[in-house]
Parts: sequence; structure tokens; C-alpha cells
Amino acid sequence: MRGLILTGALGVGKTTAQDTLVRLHGFWTPTTMTTRSVSSDEAYALGVGLEEFTAGVRDRRFVLPAKFGTNWYGWSAEDFHRLRNDRAARAVVNVRPYTALLLSALIEDMLPVWIWLTPEELALRLAQRAAVRDVEPAILSERRRQDEEDRTYETLFEHRVRSDENMPQSLLRLIEST
Repeated sequence: MRGLILTGALGVGKTTAQDTLVRLHGFWTPTTMTTRSVSSDEAYALGVGLEEFTAGVRDRRFVLPAKFGTNWYGWSAEDFHRLRNDRAARAVVNVRPYTALLLSALIEDMLPVWIWLTPEELALRLAQRAAVRDVEPAILSERRRQDEEDRTYETLFEHRVRSDENMPQSLLRLIEST
């Protein structure tokens, strides 16, 4: 396998795993274009206005648009082309479950992996995250609703990795053994 498609519940550690694989293990990841505010520490996201995002989708500069919460997400067509065609680059992406299944059908050498935690561990992480990121009640409610819906996809994933201190090594072993 050339790459990994990480998915799972909100707050489970997908972005942390993605960052570790990029920084320490030579993986590449496409930049996510999004209409939400992007903080300076988000290395793989670029905030754009809704009009720019809409125009980018219409003229096919941005692909695979998806809405999560109240914001839109997608990739540049150039990055998606590289993801599909650059067989020399080890890649990792972090997406919602439906998109993970779609990508795994489109890009056969990318392995979809469900990242998981126990419900108790996840509840603790989400409580910590809500205090920092999800401060607007309406947005938090919508994100939680969509996340609950996303969890219905879990049984469709053959490969599952626990989110813990060994997760990067577990992901590397999985990609090497497949």
C-alpha cells in the first residue's frame, strides 16, 4: 500500500496521526480548502471565503466538496491529481467516513482505516475539545449530529487502529503488511 485514509469519530486523533506521519515518516498530505476559520497551527488547511470556495468548485479548481457542521471542505484539483497519480509519494489523508470509502474505491493503493477510542475516552476528549474549538452551541450541536451519523459507517471498515501512543507505529505496520 502507498497510503492511508484515516477516518473515525470527531476528536479521536486523526489529525494528530496525520501530522505524525507527515512530520516523522515522510508522508505527504493534500491541503484542505475550507470555509471555516483556520488557525496558524493548522499546517494542512487553507481558509477561503464561501464565494471563493463556491467558485473553485464550479470551475473545478476544488474537488470533493463536503459539508461538515456549517463549513465546506475540499481539496485543490492539483493535490487530488497528485494523490491519485503520484505512486512514488506515500500519502495520508484525514476525512469523514463516507469520503474515506469513496476515496478507497477511487484510489486502490490507499488503505481506509477507522481510528477508534472507547466511548469514555472519546467523551473526555470531546469535552476538552469543546472548551477550546466548538464554542458556539448551534455549531457544536450540528457537528455532534453529523458525527453520530458518521459512526454508523464504522462496521464498513475492515482495518481499525486504536488511538493511543502506539497509533503511528500501528498504522505503519498496517500499511507495510497490506
